[in-house]
Amino acid sequence: MVNSAILNQNMIIELQKGATMYGVVLWIDKNAQKAVIWCEDHGNLAYFNPHTDTVASNKSENSNLEVGDLIKFHVRNWRSVRRASKVELVDAARFPDLAGGLAVAEAELKQNETVDFGNVVTFRKSSEGGGQRASA
Repeated sequence: MVNSAILNQNMIIELQKGATMYGVVLWIDKNAQKAVIWCEDHGNLAYFNPHTDTVASNKSENSNLEVGDLIKFHVRNWRSVRRASKVELVDAARFPDLAGGLAVAEAELKQNETVDFGNVVTFRKSSEGGGQRASA
């Protein structure tokens, strides 16, 4: 059996040195050409800035990135932030609704959150008629 602590340590070392990863562009600033990327390992988001991070050999690919694009990139940790470099477009508009889907999922999670107050009965707004109902 493989020790998960060793695997985690190896992943940290790889990210410090730089590793190749796939991801999806969640947000982009067209003017500054900056992007936020959801990584295939479901870890922290990666940030890309072509002015400070190295770019792939074809610079025109980076200026055409759009939300939802599937990309391949080199990822490394820099001051506790994941940075993407050598960004290459794999499939344009592969996941165009991913960012919106994540936002909806987060809102649904927050809506369904209840706080445990011990013996106190909490009330949530009911979706039927806007009234309140008790939940234990």
